[in-house]
Amino acid sequence: MEDELELIFPSKEYKEQIEEFKEEFIQNNENNIPGGGGLEREETFEAWMQKINDDLSEEKSKARGRVPSVLYLAFRKQDQRLIGIIQIRCKLNDYLLNFGGHIGDSIRPSERNKGYSTKMIALALKEAKKLGIGNVLMTCNKNNLASARTIIKNGGKLENEVIEDNKIVQRYWITLKKRYADGRNKANHILESDFKNLRIDNYEFKGNISLLTIKKVRKEWRIDVEQRCILANNYNWLEIYPDGENYCITTMFDENDNIAEWYFDIAKELGEENGIPYEDDLYLDVVIVPDGRIHILDEDELKSAYDRKEVSKEEYEMAYRVANKIIEKGKNKKYLDELTKFTTKYFWKYAKTAQVVL
Repeated sequence: MEDELELIFPSKEYKEQIEEFKEEFIQNNENNIPGGGGLEREETFEAWMQKINDDLSEEKSKARGRVPSVLYLAFRKQDQRLIGIIQIRCKLNDYLLNFGGHIGDSIRPSERNKGYSTKMIALALKEAKKLGIGNVLMTCNKNNLASARTIIKNGGKLENEVIEDNKIVQRYWITLKKRYADGRNKANHILESDFKNLRIDNYEFKGNISLLTIKKVRKEWRIDVEQRCILANNYNWLEIYPDGENYCITTMFDENDNIAEWYFDIAKELGEENGIPYEDDLYLDVVIVPDGRIHILDEDELKSAYDRKEVSKEEYEMAYRVANKIIEKGKNKKYLDELTKFTTKYFWKYAKTAQVVL
């Protein structure tokens, strides 16, 4: 496409284009380049390059009183014109948590109002996910309607408004940890599948129960020292999304319809988009194996998210509260028997007869 963009880390080969980019802001009487890593303040290109390279390091950025960050140039693929600049902050300090957010960005004045900001942010969100950022905070002044629309188009949900220097700042969160029941998050691993979803509302259960029938995978997933398989050709994943809870359960059935494990994803919330259930993942997971073994997973990821202030203290404590409750239940043989009976029942009686929604 003519307006397709690509993100590239700055280097000296782009010096002329970057200086031209900076000059355009000056000529437009703009003394600030959001997301530019101080481009407007540094006297030389070399000093700016040193600064953004230092910002990649936790130690060096901290010495400057900053958080670690990664800066990208956004080039239009068609003609390699420098369109914008965008910076991803890998963690938040108190100021960024309240006012600045994870991402700062600018489009050069001559290329504005062409939809480039939306596309540049979409690319940056992919990079943020690679950096391990599960939920991205973006902010804008309330009177900047164009920025707000751009954030919303990229999935931003308004949390609140705060006051900074007599201006109203809107704080939007974009979740990158949303996991959908139809397997789209595992598209690199699952090559061919069918998906069904059924809404249940009876004395026994209220919520969504989905069945992902995995016909073909790129590669089997094997875990634990005994190389237990949880993903392979002809496996079925029964996914249970109970109303009012902060977890969902994936029951993994092997090719012989035997249960391989129950995987509990701890979630900020459960929801549904266009008939597809999802969970806003809160990093922490609990695995229960039919023989009674229990594992708690990804504690390091939750701690890192908490340190980045991406997860609040309340969410951090809630994740462990939910996980510990699941673990205590899992130690009870009666609960495991009930869980086996419940998941097997819905696998055969309901999920296998549900209507295909894709």
